[in-house]
Amino acid sequence: MTTATLAQIVAKARIQRLSLIGLSKNVGKTTTTNHLLEALLHQQLYRAEELALTSLGLDGEAIDALTGLPKPRYAPQSGFLVATAASLLQQAESEGAQFEQLLQLPGRTALGSIKLVRVLRPGRIIIAGPTLLSELRGLLEQLHIYGARLSIVDGAINRLGAAATNVSDACIICTGTSAGATPQLVARRTADILARLSVPQSTWADEYKKLHADVRLLLISPKQNDEITLPFTGQPEPASEAQWIVESLQSIQHAVYLLRGALTEELSRELLQQLSEQLLAGQQGEIVVGDGTKIFCHSVTLQRLSDRGLHIRVADPIHILALTINPFTPEYACTPECLVDALIRELPDEHPPIIDVVSGIEAY
Repeated sequence: MTTATLAQIVAKARIQRLSLIGLSKNVGKTTTTNHLLEALLHQQLYRAEELALTSLGLDGEAIDALTGLPKPRYAPQSGFLVATAASLLQQAESEGAQFEQLLQLPGRTALGSIKLVRVLRPGRIIIAGPTLLSELRGLLEQLHIYGARLSIVDGAINRLGAAATNVSDACIICTGTSAGATPQLVARRTADILARLSVPQSTWADEYKKLHADVRLLLISPKQNDEITLPFTGQPEPASEAQWIVESLQSIQHAVYLLRGALTEELSRELLQQLSEQLLAGQQGEIVVGDGTKIFCHSVTLQRLSDRGLHIRVADPIHILALTINPFTPEYACTPECLVDALIRELPDEHPPIIDVVSGIEAY
């Protein structure tokens, strides 16, 4: 597989919004984005005027703030739409780039206001988009209005929110040796994130979207003779929510809990503890959350909950197109083959394609 094939994967997905999610600094998000944009144009899958680039936070700086090493920078071609801080546009213009000013967007970042521009003369640029997901959603709508068929969001470090289904249509997960002290640790962390973002869709997705959307925690019992819809009215704290869930599991066959907001580490720990104290022989239940970005506990915790009869599902599944890797870190030596081998040992058999866009190494 090559970067050209990665471009084909993206084009065949027929999406409007793509996010790149980095598991740490220096995992190759900028390199992947640059390679992908070049391949999309080279293969004539998109015209430059149909492509847009922005970020959740700051990306594309020249020198890495942690290592002090040079970093790749964005160099969008003529015709591209770009949304970034006005001060960074001025910096790019001072180095020879030229832009058509289109729109100043609401909200501000640490670097000032965000402007939407079209590239007239290419040049290197730093991308700093909105820091709030709500503002990012509004920005993506504006990019579509100005003609973007594909908007690419370079997600901020350690923030999975750009992959949320109400922000992006699909994502690429970027991992690399900087995400762990050994390739094995990198692979385990990557497998954990992949498992959380790949939680299966619930059969109760419609109910999740329609029933009392303003209620944090709602119980439905679809297999009872008299269907129950019961909101949680106790103290909004993990111990109380877990107690309510576990107690109702004892008396209701296949209880379904619609959880708006996050499944936190604290709530999952409380659930595990109370389920261990009260063994529920044969009882099964399900907690439905919005999507995998709302799950903040380790994938091992999800499996332990499932082993005790409480399964975690999502209303909207996240579409993961590929995993890209960066085998370089100043901390230790690692070849692309070594990192790919470590990932394959940890990932499930049916994992997304693994791609190194620099060497062209791939694994299915």
